[in-house]
Amino acid sequence: MSPGCTLESMAKSRAELNEMLDALDSFVPGLESSKPHAADFWDAFNKLAQAVQENAGPDDHGWVCERLDAIQVKHQLVPPADQI
Repeated sequence: MSPGCTLESMAKSRAELNEMLDALDSFVPGLESSKPHAADFWDAFNKLAQAVQENAGPDDHGWVCERLDAIQVKHQLVPPADQI
């Protein structure tokens, strides 16, 4: 991180986060097809979700989590018990 930069200043805008979340949402069907084993799917999904979360500032973290939950509901995804 450059001197004088804070995590908040490096956070993406809500519009940018929304684009990332929309991309993840549209990627789910292909991810399900390419990762038929649940463990492989969830590993890939969680890495993508974490990338969005890492780009969210403190004020957007809860909103990002709500959107991630909505994506899971939309695609009828049920995470493994150890991830709930």
